[in-house]
Amino acid sequence: MKIDDDTQKALLLFNRRAEAAEAAKAAERRLAKASKAKDEAAKALKRAQDSGGGAEVVAEAETAWRAAVDSWQRLRDGEEIPEDQTAPDD
Repeated sequence: MKIDDDTQKALLLFNRRAEAAEAAKAAERRLAKASKAKDEAAKALKRAQDSGGGAEVVAEAETAWRAAVDSWQRLRDGEEIPEDQTAPDD
């Protein structure tokens, strides 16, 4: 099937816009995931501080919280980061 130049250009434009929309949705999902991880890390830090579990437990929770905040900020600012950095493992 032969496609004229105008149709070809329109299809390319449509595909680019569709890819851009999908990329925007993926970025929103990553940001939401990072925001949730940040909030969960903040809650874990608060629990560690309130439980009196010791300085080591609080330090670990604070490190996880700082990493989650860093990932969230980087995604919020539009930086591409690897998927494994958006939600640190506990």
